Amino acid sequence: NQNAIASGLKRPLTVRFPGRVKDVVVLAGDGATVDIGLDMTLQAWFRQEKFTTICFDNELYANTGGQESGLMQKGFVAKMAPVGKTFEKVRLPEIARESGCHYVVSCTVSKPSLIEKVIKNAVYVARELGPTYLQLYTPCILEIGKNSMEGLQEMRDSEKPTERFAYKEYISEPAKQLLAEMAAKEKEKKAAAKQLAAQEA
Repeated sequence: NQNAIASGLKRPLTVRFPGRVKDVVVLAGDGATVDIGLDMTLQAWFRQEKFTTICFDNELYANTGGQESGLMQKGFVAKMAPVGKTFEKVRLPEIARESGCHYVVSCTVSKPSLIEKVIKNAVYVARELGPTYLQLYTPCILEIGKNSMEGLQEMRDSEKPTERFAYKEYISEPAKQLLAEMAAKEKEKKAAAKQLAAQEA
């Protein structure tokens, strides 16, 4: 499982390279994160492992034909789930928060600048405090019966305020303080660079 492997990477990297930053980031689909790999995902969070887990949630098993996933929405009919899912989508962001993650975001990948921001935040918080989790909707267009040009619109429809991928963010109190300190330092850095440029002009 990817989170068990990540745990096994993070610890020796810390020992092998003392004083150097070596971030570990898990990239996995919904099947690996919430279904077959849920135990290892949760145990890494319980142990407060200092790495980020990113789940690319396409709401089904796209690589093996379109079977039902725990993150599939209720009632959805797929190629290999012809009767439709009979229970609700597993609320993994809420589980992540309750399992000790310091930074949790659920959203689509329709806005690259937003994705860059949340990944940076997640990695920085994991580096200093403990586990972080991002659940990113990345629809498998062919498996949900749409063509490739409809992917962006599918994500935009799914991120509306009343939909399942409306932007949701949880930040623990220590993470809020850390991110505020980082923002202040970045602001000072930009101000200093601007001042230097003005002096050289």
